[in-house]
Amino acid sequence: MLALEPTTTAAEAVTRLLDRLLPALPAGAKVLVKPDWCARHDPRPAENSSPAFLEAVLTWLVAKGARPALGHTALLTPPDVPYLSFTELLKVAGCNELLESFPHVRLIDLETEPMALRRSGDDTLLLPTTLAEFDLVIVLGTLKTHMGTLFAGGAKSLMGLIPDSEHLRYHRDGLHHLLAALADAAWPSLTLIEGGVGMEGEGPHHGDPVPHGLALGGDDLLEVDCAAAALMGISPDEVPHLKLLAARRGRALPGLPPEWAPLVRRYRRPNAHIQHGRRVRVYPGDSCATCQVAASSVERFARENPHRVADVAAVVSMLMLKGLNVWMGHQPQDRPPPPGELSLAVGDCARSWAEAHGVPLVGGCPLRVHEVQPALVEVMRRLNAGELPPPQGGR
Repeated sequence: MLALEPTTTAAEAVTRLLDRLLPALPAGAKVLVKPDWCARHDPRPAENSSPAFLEAVLTWLVAKGARPALGHTALLTPPDVPYLSFTELLKVAGCNELLESFPHVRLIDLETEPMALRRSGDDTLLLPTTLAEFDLVIVLGTLKTHMGTLFAGGAKSLMGLIPDSEHLRYHRDGLHHLLAALADAAWPSLTLIEGGVGMEGEGPHHGDPVPHGLALGGDDLLEVDCAAAALMGISPDEVPHLKLLAARRGRALPGLPPEWAPLVRRYRRPNAHIQHGRRVRVYPGDSCATCQVAASSVERFARENPHRVADVAAVVSMLMLKGLNVWMGHQPQDRPPPPGELSLAVGDCARSWAEAHGVPLVGGCPLRVHEVQPALVEVMRRLNAGELPPPQGGR
């Protein structure tokens, strides 16, 4: 079943949705709610499940006599930086005060739970055994674009079920393929997509808010995600992990219900890069947070080490005067670096692209901040001094 409701308020929309989708929820049912949370301390609108939406879901479940739990794993950071723990996630997501109103909701740090192997086709996945304890699993997603997958939705939100150690493998070995495997293996009972405000452009972290005024959900993850993407003006066959998921399940991609067509908005697609100031462009590709956090720490490293005058001068020159392009993840081989501009690549996923285009690489997987900071600054210094050849512009 697939349902959509306008969001006058989150509480009203969620109540109407769940009344339609779970009309016979038995009292005492154990329900795991998995929010859509990202590893950032200052999230933008639609980056995370909002506290109001989460409150509405928990309120409805408690009123029906269910036994809800809230679960999520830690989120990926470089191995020498403290990860964003479950406790910290609750704080960042603005849920600490909210959860005081739900003293009987069980909070589960899935990072600390026992894990077991599950299969999807030829793929083996590591997932919490805790999932089997629940009668229902509800995954929350948001209407937002994604620079690595084009569209986020419910399937992408499922990555909050896997342990921190698995995130690296997903990004390194093929994000779209393993997302489809994860969605197939951890198929939720219900998927709810929050869309009072969506995110367009450089999601899931750097996009812009889009008032959309709706929420949707259903008991078929693929159907819900395809409808959500279509409501954003994104054809589901443009989203690789949705195409792969449909193939795994032997299905055609579902379409948008015709009566929902007037609700479609054309979300701005993500650019290939994020602009930092006027002179720095970051091309994240499908990179994971370890590369992104490590690379973004370089400017801070230079500022905090003023005795390294030559390094500071090089960084300032590149960031403020000459400009810099930073490349991560698996970049398309036919995407050359901008001619006449300085570029460097970060992380092992970018290695083949960097070698093909003659771009200096600071390798490693996982990257460690304390190693990558001085290495990147040294590459900047050498590029700035003309000691490294310019990129070849594609060859």
